Amino acid sequence: MRNPLTHILGVDSNVAVLRELVRHGGALSASDIQGRSGLSRSGVRLGLISLEKSGIVVSEGSLATRLHRFNTAHFLSPQIAALYVAEKDRFTDIVESIRNSAGTQRSLLRSLWIYGSVARKEDGPESDLDIGLIADKEYLSGLVEAVRENLREPAARLGFLPNVVGLDLEDVSRLARDADPWWLTATLDVVVLAGDRPEEVPVRDRSHNYG
Repeated sequence: MRNPLTHILGVDSNVAVLRELVRHGGALSASDIQGRSGLSRSGVRLGLISLEKSGIVVSEGSLATRLHRFNTAHFLSPQIAALYVAEKDRFTDIVESIRNSAGTQRSLLRSLWIYGSVARKEDGPESDLDIGLIADKEYLSGLVEAVRENLREPAARLGFLPNVVGLDLEDVSRLARDADPWWLTATLDVVVLAGDRPEEVPVRDRSHNYG
């Protein structure tokens, strides 16, 4: 009676299952939830059992075709749905602040991207938000300074810690040629916000010069 949120949101799998159901807005199978959330099969099953007991999730159909949905009639449904909307909107605002962080110098960017744990969707509360950018050598230092400065206010307001790494074309060619471990990791799973994918920049530059 007193603390129903403990039972609804007190386990990671509950939070993840509920997030996918709220964001989808309709009925999903357990396998759909698993694919969307990245949880294990057992994690989804345990989450659904707990959430059904709390009444925040309702299920229908036979065992083979069972579907699950967020219970919008639950007494806490408006507040819980609002939490997930706020969570999604915050990340959208973070991404947009990075996308626009070069300001009037945005056209000078060869590439701007997010990499690391955030791009891989493996970040935790203490994770930095790793940001990479590529620009011609003569513009690089000014762009890095502008991005860092323009991210100060949104970082404080939205609660994230940007870690900005700037590279020029020579840096990128060298890292790619040497198969540098950091470079391979930083370009494996990326969210590109401006320009080309980082590993494609040197190739495109050579095509421009010699094509």
